[in-house]
This record gives sequence, C-alpha cells and structure tokens, in this order.
Amino acid sequence: MRDDLDNDLLQLFEEKSPELPEEPFRAELRLRIEKARAGYGRIYWLLTVLALAVCAAVSGFIIDGVTLFCGELNRVLQSSGELLTSPIGWAVVASAALLSLLFRRRFLSMLV
Repeated sequence: MRDDLDNDLLQLFEEKSPELPEEPFRAELRLRIEKARAGYGRIYWLLTVLALAVCAAVSGFIIDGVTLFCGELNRVLQSSGELLTSPIGWAVVASAALLSLLFRRRFLSMLV
C-alpha cells in the first residue's frame, strides 16, 4: 500500500468541511427528533420505576414460590438418590450405561 494515499486521506479528513446552511426542514426535523428522544427518556424512566414497583410487590410471592420449589426439588433429589443407591437402581444405571455404549458403537461404526 502506498504511503501517499494515506497522507491524502489524512489531509481530506483534516480539512474543515463547510457548514451547511440552515434549512427550515432540517431545523424542524432536528427539533422533532430531540422532542421524541426526550419523550422516550421519560417513558424509559417511568417503565423502570414501574418494573421496580412490580418486583417489590410480587417479591413475597416469588420468595414463597422459590421456597416451595427448593423443598420439592430436595424431596425429588433425595428420593432419586435413594433409588439409585438401591440394588435395583444400580441395575438400571448399569443397563443404561451398557445400552448407551452399544448404541454409541453402532452409531460410530455407521459413520466410518
């Protein structure tokens, strides 16, 4: 790449571009855009406050739900742990492991 091209490009960027004359359409459009952005800022702030209020209002229900969920999850994990440590559970796990190895070998042999 030639260095003089980079210098030419730098000179173009360093030159001050002429200011465009103010046009009524452009000025009106700029004001409408600024007004819309200000409105969006207020809406965003209002929605943020509303979301925080909703979170505060339903936090009690969320805490109760999480407590119930954790209790049920603990019960399910405890019973499945007891099942898997029984002789029947060991047999189920061993059968599942053998079946998965068998199907994996068949699947891999089909790829080759």
